[in-house]
Amino acid sequence: MAVHSSSFPQELPPRPEQTTWRQRNCPGFRTCWGFSWKAYSLATSDWPVLARRICMILTLGIRTALSILGVISNAYSGSIGGMVIGIILAILGFLFVAWCLACIGEATGTRKVLGVNVGRWHFDIFLLASALIHIGVLIGFFGGMGNTGFLISWYGMWILISAVAWITTWAPEQPNSYV
Repeated sequence: MAVHSSSFPQELPPRPEQTTWRQRNCPGFRTCWGFSWKAYSLATSDWPVLARRICMILTLGIRTALSILGVISNAYSGSIGGMVIGIILAILGFLFVAWCLACIGEATGTRKVLGVNVGRWHFDIFLLASALIHIGVLIGFFGGMGNTGFLISWYGMWILISAVAWITTWAPEQPNSYV
């Protein structure tokens, strides 16, 4: 029985691409809060990107500072339980808001929200307004803002930041094709 050379492959299949340990062992693995710290890098020559990142850093920095001040206040008043819970919430809040702001800062394209196209310009205005509001909250914290006003602005901004980040996770609208 003769073996025909046509029954054997002439070329070997291509080698798989270089992969990481996680890609080989967990092929469907996805993270919820995956983002790159490069979203906060100030090393850019593009002025709109630089302004966007400065607003993101200001917002995150002020929220972190206010969380730390809350923990210090709880420690000073002797509330150990409040201090421990405050530390845990400050760490989780930092990570969550950092992820949200990175999503907002890196968003591209437009999304249709309640029938209105929302794009990069709208996200930039939101980041600027967020930074200005947080500066106001920080000034109000030292200037005698009441506890109710502080909590309303704190949680209100948390809800707004997470809602806008949620919108940025939507798939961008495709441009109309007239073909």
